[in-house]
Amino acid sequence: MSENNYPSAPSPEDYSMKWHKFLIYFALWLSAVLNIVSAFGYFTGSAYNASGASASRVYSTFPGLKGVDIFMGICLLAIGVMALVTRFALAGYKQKGPKMLLILYGTNLVVPVLYLILASSTTGLSIADLTGTSTWTSLITSLIMIFANKVYYDKRAALFVN
Repeated sequence: MSENNYPSAPSPEDYSMKWHKFLIYFALWLSAVLNIVSAFGYFTGSAYNASGASASRVYSTFPGLKGVDIFMGICLLAIGVMALVTRFALAGYKQKGPKMLLILYGTNLVVPVLYLILASSTTGLSIADLTGTSTWTSLITSLIMIFANKVYYDKRAALFVN
């Protein structure tokens, strides 16, 4: 209670904010950078270099895949920007910040699935042929992060009132 007998508004010091600080000072910045770099990998076709294939060979075999890759690059660029906007909303304790974070993780879940569907329909390969362990790990991580962050930020909702 404050000196006028009214309850005082909660402050960040009232809660453990280590996860929040990790997100705003490291994870969301890293997410933005990695998504933007990955976007350029899809725009240029250099995303295929890691698998030992050249973009020209892949695109000559599956010409429609270039359009799918451009679409994926645009999505990743948007996710990178979204990560930065979310970071600043959370850092400013904006009311919409936690919801933006959940939308960001949801987008990280939907976009790769959409890419797999589009790539599968374009190449004729099954989704199982296109999916690696890292894809499944990323999808499961996004699901876990949605639920964990929902619980975390619901407990701290009183802080996000701006």
